[in-house]
Amino acid sequence: MKVACFTNKGKVRSNNEDSILVGELLFSEKDFRSCECVNVEGSKLLFAVADGMGGHAKGEVASRLVLESLRDSDPACKEEEIREALAQARKNLEEYVKSHPESYGMGCAIAGLVVEGGKGIAFNVGDCRAYRFINGKLVKLTRDHSAVEELVLDGVITPQEARTHPQRNILTSAVIGDGYTTELKVFTTEVDKTAGGRFLICSDGLWDELEDDEIESCMATENPCQELLKVIDTKPLRDNVSFILLP
Repeated sequence: MKVACFTNKGKVRSNNEDSILVGELLFSEKDFRSCECVNVEGSKLLFAVADGMGGHAKGEVASRLVLESLRDSDPACKEEEIREALAQARKNLEEYVKSHPESYGMGCAIAGLVVEGGKGIAFNVGDCRAYRFINGKLVKLTRDHSAVEELVLDGVITPQEARTHPQRNILTSAVIGDGYTTELKVFTTEVDKTAGGRFLICSDGLWDELEDDEIESCMATENPCQELLKVIDTKPLRDNVSFILLP
């Protein structure tokens, strides 16, 4: 499988707190200028994007540690194994904070996809997302753990209103080292990979800058990675931006 990926600090931030996992390869604190293409092989493959929590100590360390832990756990394409792997990642963060108390509250949002044969499971914690582009339409596979997502699900506001809502940056779950003060909520959903389409896993630095129809238009092209880069180059990019594209 040939996979395209990108991670960049954006135009405002001084460093990149995002990390991405493409099979066995982990990219952390990188500042790509173009798309990277990676050939991945195996009967079971893992892909994930982690967004270190801004404003907290060592967000870039948190995103890297969580993806390292996820890679080491190597979960099968089973919802329970993915949940257990994320719980272990949190445990590892808690252990790190015990020996580095100045890092209390470090954490990240994460989204990913485990693929095995024709089956896949998309997952997320926080507001990183996984999408599927199929039959000309962009479908969000994951569910944000955020205050505005709850308002959208309750019908209080529309998805468009959520983009400018004053509470749009408040997360209701993350993989975080805070002495288990907060609950770890994991969303998972099964996908039939044999149905075709493309998959996009990304941090909020991408979807918060681009409208859904902009992402959809890019995904419909022959080279969606290059098209996404063209579009994001026209945006303010106030946050780090990272994504993985799977055929």
